[in-house]
Amino acid sequence: MMETMTGKHTGTHVYDAKLDASSDLQSFFESDNLVVATRFFRNPRLIADLEERLVPALVKGPLQNGRELRIWCAGCSDGREAYSFAIAANRALQRQNRTIDVDVRGSDLSRPQIGKALNGVFTVNGQDRAMVEAYSEYFEPAGGNKVTVIPAIKQQVNFFIEDIISSIKENRYDILICSLVVLYYDPDYQKEIVRELITSVKPGGYFYIAPVNKRALERAGHRPVGGRSGSFFQRLNE
Repeated sequence: MMETMTGKHTGTHVYDAKLDASSDLQSFFESDNLVVATRFFRNPRLIADLEERLVPALVKGPLQNGRELRIWCAGCSDGREAYSFAIAANRALQRQNRTIDVDVRGSDLSRPQIGKALNGVFTVNGQDRAMVEAYSEYFEPAGGNKVTVIPAIKQQVNFFIEDIISSIKENRYDILICSLVVLYYDPDYQKEIVRELITSVKPGGYFYIAPVNKRALERAGHRPVGGRSGSFFQRLNE
């Protein structure tokens, strides 16, 4: 699939190239100098929607019989956002007085970033420190200005070095969050990526893909979900 799409769109960003061991682009993603924009609870409105709307709705619906809650953070960078989503899900379940297993998948192309995610020790300054202090029960000091996520959250999050397209599995996730990844692709290719990403969401599940054409999603029949972020959609039952 990746090779077919790349062949159709020769002007796409490097992210849609086939990144096997022979790729001359592999060094770009292996670089420790790769600039990333991420932090814990980076989008507070999105976190609020997870805690206050999406997880409670799933608990009352498809999760009412107790099966696990599955979340995919596509393009997770160094893991802070994936850990943030796991924390938000746990807070929501605690408010609902429900005990449900949480399984978060974090995927990214960058080996160094996934290495940091697996290590789970992070330097926190500025906004990161303020948010960590607000969720202090989920973090432990790791020396100096570093923290680590508590073991109970760590064991709920698994990280993988992979392209978001090659990792798609149909109907696997209750919630998909793909922030600021799709924009790196050619506009025509973006439409294909979004169509494929949505197939990974279970019918009745929720997805957040930014930036994306909201009207196109509405025309395709996906229901916009209100809330603070204003960007979640629900996949229709099939």
